[in-house]
Amino acid sequence: MQGNKKEQPTLTAVIPLYNGENKIRETLDNILQIKDQPLELILIDDGSSDNSSMICREYEARDKRIRYIRQENQGIAASRNRGLELARGEYVCFWDQDDIVVSRGLFALLEKMQKESAQMGMCAAGRLIDGKISDYERMQEGVFQGREVQEKLLYPLLFRGYQYDFVKSESYFYGTVWKCIFQTDFMKDNEIRFQSFVHYEDDWLVVTRALCCVQKVATVSEVGYCWRVSAESESHQNIYIENLPQRFAAFDKYVLAYLQQGIQDADIVNEYRKVNFCGHYVELYRNAKAAKGTAARKKSHKNIRQYLTETDYKKQLSCEKRLKKTAYRRQVVLKSLRYGGISITYFISRIFDWMEFWTGRVRWIVNLERKHKLE
Repeated sequence: MQGNKKEQPTLTAVIPLYNGENKIRETLDNILQIKDQPLELILIDDGSSDNSSMICREYEARDKRIRYIRQENQGIAASRNRGLELARGEYVCFWDQDDIVVSRGLFALLEKMQKESAQMGMCAAGRLIDGKISDYERMQEGVFQGREVQEKLLYPLLFRGYQYDFVKSESYFYGTVWKCIFQTDFMKDNEIRFQSFVHYEDDWLVVTRALCCVQKVATVSEVGYCWRVSAESESHQNIYIENLPQRFAAFDKYVLAYLQQGIQDADIVNEYRKVNFCGHYVELYRNAKAAKGTAARKKSHKNIRQYLTETDYKKQLSCEKRLKKTAYRRQVVLKSLRYGGISITYFISRIFDWMEFWTGRVRWIVNLERKHKLE
């Protein structure tokens, strides 16, 4: 019995992998420095066409903590779900192929979860730019139950960038899954899985859905994970998404189902609807920037006009007055819609895109922006 217990990992880390040969060695070397924790590392190769497979098999052969799985390309959500199905650890987390784990903060969180019998945990995250770590999030230290989970953790994600009295958090964080640890049985028992309706939101969906049904959450203020910022990362790529309004409709249906079940206050859910619509408006204009060719641009402009009209955008814009000053893009696009209308916002949004592109490549400006958001 004692021997079997030693073989059972406490924490399973799932890493989806796709053409990651440039960074995966550095990522794995960083993780495998962790020697004093019962760790299982599941690498889900999502049909890589570079040398990622060879590298992963090499690491699997020399470290028994690694399990390498290769599948046909299905996307990151499917890869994470596969890893969750295979997880043997009591706890599970989900990391990216090119980021850096800060073991001290991460395992401080795991220890606190074990001590408090928490089903979910969140640490602070930093970011890595040109080899230098800087602040990215501020996480309040605590153990939250009942209504506090919503006020201090769920609502800050639903209404990030807005000021509402019912959001009572001292933290500033995003809906990324990297900084989270979950009890594996909690994820499986509540059938929490990664979904992808648009292109980029699977993290946020899992985190917010978990916060709707979790009983206890532990948080630590220490950084446990660092996001590597690079121009090649998926979040920085301009990818045109077809049929975006239809994708938004499927996304909204899924989210509202678990929010209405988890949040008893209908007024808060209705206010979320407005904030959510305004978020869609901003993304529609951002998406139009990535359209290639005259036909695609015309279609994207038609989609914007039709979607804004159908959702009665002027009514939804009532939440714009609650925007924080640091929500720069939303301030620009939503104020332009309010005072200039649909057509003029095409041009205003493009000007902002151009400014954001250049200022985003100046390190001191990026750090200054982050400092303002964390204040």
